[in-house]
Amino acid sequence: MRFTSFVYQGGPAIVLFAACAALCCGRSSAVTQVKDFEYASRYYKIQLSDTAPFVRYFSVDGLGNGKVEHNPIQWKPTSKPSGCFLRKESNSKAELTGSIDKNVANWVFSFEEREFSITTNWDQANAAEGITFRFAKQENHATLLGVMADRNKTRLPAVLHLPDMGSFQVVADKPGVVVDYAASRKEGEQYISVTLPAATEQQGTVRYTFTVAAIYPKFEGVEQDKYAGYRRDYLNLFQVNPAVRVIANNSCSDACAFTLFLSSMLALNTPPLVESLTALDLIRMSIERYLNGMKAYGQVGYTQGYEGTTAVGWSSPENSLDSYPSLIITACNYIKGSNNVPWAAQYYPQIKAWMDDQMKRDYDGNGLVEYELSGNSGSWDGVLRPANWWDTIGFGHEDAFSNALAYEALNLMEMVAARLDKKEDAVHYAQLAGKLKESYFKTFYNPATGVLAGWKSKDGKLHDYYFLFVNSMAVYYGLVPEDKVKDVMTILWNKMQEVGFTDFTLGVPGNLVSVWREDYTHPIPRWGGGEKEDGSDAFQRYENGGASINWSYFTLKAFKKAGLHEALQKITDGVLAGIDAGAFQGSCTNGMTRDWKTWNGECWGYEGYLCDGYLALLALNPEDR
Repeated sequence: MRFTSFVYQGGPAIVLFAACAALCCGRSSAVTQVKDFEYASRYYKIQLSDTAPFVRYFSVDGLGNGKVEHNPIQWKPTSKPSGCFLRKESNSKAELTGSIDKNVANWVFSFEEREFSITTNWDQANAAEGITFRFAKQENHATLLGVMADRNKTRLPAVLHLPDMGSFQVVADKPGVVVDYAASRKEGEQYISVTLPAATEQQGTVRYTFTVAAIYPKFEGVEQDKYAGYRRDYLNLFQVNPAVRVIANNSCSDACAFTLFLSSMLALNTPPLVESLTALDLIRMSIERYLNGMKAYGQVGYTQGYEGTTAVGWSSPENSLDSYPSLIITACNYIKGSNNVPWAAQYYPQIKAWMDDQMKRDYDGNGLVEYELSGNSGSWDGVLRPANWWDTIGFGHEDAFSNALAYEALNLMEMVAARLDKKEDAVHYAQLAGKLKESYFKTFYNPATGVLAGWKSKDGKLHDYYFLFVNSMAVYYGLVPEDKVKDVMTILWNKMQEVGFTDFTLGVPGNLVSVWREDYTHPIPRWGGGEKEDGSDAFQRYENGGASINWSYFTLKAFKKAGLHEALQKITDGVLAGIDAGAFQGSCTNGMTRDWKTWNGECWGYEGYLCDGYLALLALNPEDR
């Protein structure tokens, strides 16, 4: 049985006491019985209790600066202290016991400055319960990064990552060890937990070792103070949802098909995580779930309660226009980064089917794919979702955002087909990419503003709200003619100055002028839907011009490509400072969360932690730029 089945699902106290007695045993002549035990170094701090669930304080500073004052543990005592004994052997060693007379402890904790170990010893009285680290979702969106053996089961080695705090590399001294990993965002039950199982009879003993590690690509100057957030938080984009076993918005939240490619981009540039585990292993685990039929937000079939999640589902009759491109880019990036040709050959038919299904959505034959919903002003009912990630803005029909991703997907498909010696396919996808590029700029460029519109609706109207992310992505993927790149990005920079957005510690806005009510899919002001015709009364709330770090990677790359170095430096310095301050995680006094803010810093988010934007960390590496 799992320890959490006793502690968190209301098992009788008498059963818990029996479990504690079985869980703990042993003493040595040097030990002293205590109620609490604490060890602290400049890298981490931990407190143990003689009351289950035993770990009541746990903090980490991945950079070793002694910032261990924040405790994200959700500790609720579940038994009287008499159920177990906590014994102190030294200032750096403790054990949990249930009997005074045993010579070998079932759980032994040994601490050093940068790492600690937890050793479990089996005996006939051991009820196979575990030691649980239970994190409060509101305090930190902890995640366990590893390959999942099953739902809520993660194989070691793995990385326990606490965003904005630091990371532990977690290993076991026995092969094939699996730990319990669970998360919930249900009202009244919001947590992330990692449980270390006790040793089995076959194992005899298991030694779990936690080592503090900052994992990031090195470059000259990276040890400067201004890159502290970069070093500590480079893994912030990777969040595994243990229920659906894929990378998701965060460990408690939805999996989104249209964001997985962001993680694949970071994975290509991430050093090994621990021992044999790489970030590309997390990508492979996730994309295989989709290749084998899993659905996620953005796809038809993702309904409320899908696979036991609390998701509300995807309400439109068609897949979002960016879902298949994202999945294709992800699969191709895995192939590119791993050079796993057998895997590529195995899954190529499904990847190709996604690409071909995507291009069938070029209904008018002009090279651009079209969303089935018109995108016409006034056509939204507050229920149907638009074409892409920006799911409260009325992107429809010919969508500049999704077509930029489709172009990248086609180019990567050409690469994979060539690698598999499928020459006809390679030529076919290259031709489709060329046709899309030929139509792209002339379709979306708005001569009235000098920038690209977000979408061209079925009635032929361009919908242009100075979308920073659309123009940046188009520049990044080479869809803006070289002689126009500087002009487009200069206009956007000047517009930011004109409308008064200057605080880049908030990230960047998606759009620089308010989206009109007729083009916004959500009618409620809380979600950016204006009551005024021009939407100005809800401007800067959520997706209607709200600031975040989402898609800022492309903005940084586009300003670099445009050669606008002063603008680039200002945005870079601001985003670095915001990440270092932990400005995009947690809640504010108004009850909203920090993942979206108005331009004066008022919170209007809802996730509490939205990992998508942390791809920006890749662009903060000056050598990457």
